[in-house]
Amino acid sequence: MRKEPVMVGVRGLVDILERYLASAGRLNYAIKVLGHPGVGKSAIVKQVAERMNMLFIDTRLAFKENVDLGGYPVPDRDERRMIYYRPRFIPPETVPQGYDGVVWFLDESNRAHPTVIQTLFQIITERMCGEHELPERTAIVLAGNLGEGDSTTITEFDDAALDGRLAVFQLRPRAEDWLDWARDQGLHPSVMRYIALFPDRLWDEANINPNPRGWHQVSLAVTHSYGLSDEEELASKLRDEPEGTLAGVIESLVSAIACRDFILQVTAPRALTSAHMLAGDPDRLAALERGEIPAEDLLWAASGAVAALRDMAISHNGTANPSLLAALSNLLVFLGSARADVRMSFFYLVIRDCGLLTCVPGALALVRDAQTREKLTTRLGALFTERPEGN
Repeated sequence: MRKEPVMVGVRGLVDILERYLASAGRLNYAIKVLGHPGVGKSAIVKQVAERMNMLFIDTRLAFKENVDLGGYPVPDRDERRMIYYRPRFIPPETVPQGYDGVVWFLDESNRAHPTVIQTLFQIITERMCGEHELPERTAIVLAGNLGEGDSTTITEFDDAALDGRLAVFQLRPRAEDWLDWARDQGLHPSVMRYIALFPDRLWDEANINPNPRGWHQVSLAVTHSYGLSDEEELASKLRDEPEGTLAGVIESLVSAIACRDFILQVTAPRALTSAHMLAGDPDRLAALERGEIPAEDLLWAASGAVAALRDMAISHNGTANPSLLAALSNLLVFLGSARADVRMSFFYLVIRDCGLLTCVPGALALVRDAQTREKLTTRLGALFTERPEGN
């Protein structure tokens, strides 16, 4: 029976990797990172390695065979035996001058041939690859996809001995973490603004696309292929050519639905966003109470807010974290001002998808205005007593 991976966000994974790499060569286990395609597994490992001044070596095991890892056999005529030349893609015999260690990143480890997977045991436990010793300060990091969970083909391989040498984590990207990374990388401001306003659009876990890699690619295409460096230039381009090639490129990278909404937000911003609801924006709340928010904008924003709350709940293990309670409180205030059917539908989603029923009293307690708090308590409480007609 394989180990179940521990769920981590970007910040958690970075902390784990930094401590693991700092102990390179002194631990008897390796890190394995699982996740959907495009969530940033390899980019995170590479950035941590480079920040810690360690040589990063990326080897894709899906393209290797067991004989590749062992090296090319050549005869030693004097000794009358075969010797194996060291493959270029494995770590060198010693840590190169100027580096503080080596990170050997073995990607697509669960898509490799079973004989290659067997070699992983030797790499992790003996610090050897065939006949070749690894440098003393070498950290081994494996990565792989989820198989049925993300429609990728993996090699089914159960080995309790190997499993016992791995600490396994599953990366779940969060918009907050990704935006920190995006700012450091200088991604296009329109892409960052869109994800900040609609954090649920960062990635679609069920359909894989869009994902963080896709939004990074959109930023690169807009900036470098089309030369549009600011938000107004991009908006003007998309208004003038709504069916042009740029729209086609964006759709190919992040899916038709995400593309259409991204273009709409750039050219004609929605009146209400998920970020407005989670932050408790008073102006947008007043506009909702006056009936000035289009129904489509309200539904889109509320759907994204619930998805963002679900990710927050997962990252905090469902505990009443202050930031989670504040976001839930703000969302409930907005829902309390919506139509009864919208209020009922999304409150049930908060309970069912986010598992936050026990957090509702604490969230209501954060509502400062006593009249609003009483109104919310009455309206939300009524949901538990309402019954469909005929029952």
